[in-house]
Amino acid sequence: MEEISKDSFVTLENLVTILKTSESTVRRDLDELENEHKLHRVHGGAELLHSLQEELTNQQKSIKNVQLKTDIAKKAASFIADGEVIFIDAGTTTELLLEELFQNDIKVVTNSIHHASKLVERGIDTLIIGGVVKTTTDASIGNVAVEQIRQLNFDKAFLGMNGVDDIFLTTPDLEEAVIKKTIIENAQKSYILADSSKIGHVSFAKVARIEAAEIITNHSDLTLMKKIKEKTRVFEV
Repeated sequence: MEEISKDSFVTLENLVTILKTSESTVRRDLDELENEHKLHRVHGGAELLHSLQEELTNQQKSIKNVQLKTDIAKKAASFIADGEVIFIDAGTTTELLLEELFQNDIKVVTNSIHHASKLVERGIDTLIIGGVVKTTTDASIGNVAVEQIRQLNFDKAFLGMNGVDDIFLTTPDLEEAVIKKTIIENAQKSYILADSSKIGHVSFAKVARIEAAEIITNHSDLTLMKKIKEKTRVFEV
């Protein structure tokens, strides 16, 4: 619990090293702590329990599940065809998608100034959405951003999401929820890039029903994934 309090996340591998014990013992203890509602078990480790409104900064998110997020980003890139107009919203998993863009003649629309800078450096045709910049996620939000997105159409949209259960896609911030909802409404097809820590998690603001997008994830909880697969398409990495 001391280790997890430092970054809100701890890996199984680090605990094995620190505690000088077996992986099976650490797994058993983590399961026990989860049963006591002291933490939330995720693939490869555990994280602190979060309130509905709690949101980690991009810096905090960037150290979590990096390899899994990379695998998810690579899978997402495989759905992009030459000549398409795609939307990539702000986030650490969607940021990894930028490195996988090798298609010809694509146009990328984004509401992240960080994403836009990287895309321009790579010589990719880029349109940035304006608005008020939310410092924790680097996302343009507010009415200006919403109105700009409403004027556009996208072949595909790729979004991060804080919470994905078998009913709703959710995020902690009301304004960011409106942005994500508007993106989904204006895309022919939307994909949610969600590592295992997001599956089963519920945040404050509802973005859309689970049927509104397809899910790309590494999650392996058979019971929950079965419920989600009954309502939408899931791509597992």
